Amino acid sequence: MTLKVKVLFISLIFFSSLNIQAQWQWTPKDVRIWKKEMNKSFKSKKESPLKLKDRRKFKKLPFFCIDKNFAIKCLWERNSDSSWFEMLTTTERKPIYRKYATLYFMIEGKKFRLTAFQPKKLSKKEGFQDYLFVPFGDNSNGDETYGGGRFVEIRMNSSDEKFLLLDFNKSYNPYCAYSERYSCPKIPVENILDTRINAGVKYNLNKYHH
Repeated sequence: MTLKVKVLFISLIFFSSLNIQAQWQWTPKDVRIWKKEMNKSFKSKKESPLKLKDRRKFKKLPFFCIDKNFAIKCLWERNSDSSWFEMLTTTERKPIYRKYATLYFMIEGKKFRLTAFQPKKLSKKEGFQDYLFVPFGDNSNGDETYGGGRFVEIRMNSSDEKFLLLDFNKSYNPYCAYSERYSCPKIPVENILDTRINAGVKYNLNKYHH
């Protein structure tokens, strides 16, 4: 671990001890709204990734209970090498991304890091200039969540240059978990966490399969 990374983690431990959750904008209501929108999109004929037979039976997605401990304000560091590259997917498709930032955070006193990616296709699209994509795996995969890992999205916060909100309560399964007609980015090895992230969307293996 480099000196710079050590300093980041020391700072992270310090800020965590200050109970900073009361100092930033996060409420369970925001997650409940997101869950409602997710269920709405899965019922939609135009937006749903479900096969027709599954969409007709669909009522709501299985979610973990909302947990404020998984709404994490993490330190971030701009990636020194942000060259555009082709990301591997579950098909021949290779969308263009770049490694935008490394996120540093703690869960139950244990240190973790994730790489946040910026999709080239969205980088100049109105309303998505601050959008980052975080594919991740964890020890719940293949058990309560999809075996291929999950995704979570974050937004750059221009008012805070040191921290980003990483809300695992908004983690969702890739669309290829529901139908083989979709092509989904594969989880980079560097983004597989040795812990359980019991937050976000679960995966009902008996109902959704391909």
